[in-house]
Amino acid sequence: MLKHFMALALGSALALPVSAEGISAGSTKATMVTYTSPMMPPANYRGQWWTSPDKCQYSRAGRPGETVWYLIVNTAHEGCAQRLIQRAYSDYQ
Repeated sequence: MLKHFMALALGSALALPVSAEGISAGSTKATMVTYTSPMMPPANYRGQWWTSPDKCQYSRAGRPGETVWYLIVNTAHEGCAQRLIQRAYSDYQ
């Protein structure tokens, strides 16, 4: 069985925003933004791990309501994005 480690380094997401809705995050108002990309799983995908079409492997993470896919370092190869943002608050850094 492969050991799964998440990349914590920041990188650019291969995604484009497609919708937004108002969400209250803690004491501040944040907007939930949904992104789409051919590298991400379908919106109804519920698994913990995802292998993108370019054979990069990711693990699901994020705050409640968010879906951010972090690259599994020990399966990475050249050309893999460090993270894919599928759904995140607008204050995501």
